[in-house]
Order: sequence, then structure tokens, then C-alpha cells
Amino acid sequence: MNPRQFYEARAKSIVKEVRETKDISYKELARRLEATGVTVDVQVLINRINQGKFSFAFALQLLAVMGVEHLEIPQQQVPLKAPGAKKLAR
Repeated sequence: MNPRQFYEARAKSIVKEVRETKDISYKELARRLEATGVTVDVQVLINRINQGKFSFAFALQLLAVMGVEHLEIPQQQVPLKAPGAKKLAR
């Protein structure tokens, strides 16, 4: 999984986990977004969240209307290469 895929998947799961933990329906989430000036159809909202293809700004809007005040940023574990290490030819 490349870094972009990792972070897209984590953003999707964070938004879904918060929504489920707080027991907020998609209809309620759309209503809360609309109260902040963001109009989105419920089915479009469901599709965007399930696909996980949304901007960081949209993720922040979603999290804000769900009452999230703090967020821990997930880190992808990537094996580090030693400085100057070269791949051995066989």
C-alpha cells in the first residue's frame, strides 16, 4: 500500500468510526453540514465517505460537525533505509 492509499484509507476509517461511535446518521450528518453552509445530498455524502476520496478540508468539516476537537494523526510504518545503503546485485 503506497502512502497515499494508506492515508486515504485512514481518513475514511476515522470519519466512519467517529460517525458510528457517536451514532450519527448520514442524514443527520448532512443536516449538520448544511447548518455550516455545506449543502450535500445524503446519498452523495454516503458515497463520498464510503469511497474515501475526499479532501482534507472536507474531512475536517465532517469531524468538526461531529464534535471532534482533537485528532491523532496516524503514521504509516515505512521501513527506513540506512544512509548510503546500496542494493546488492546478484
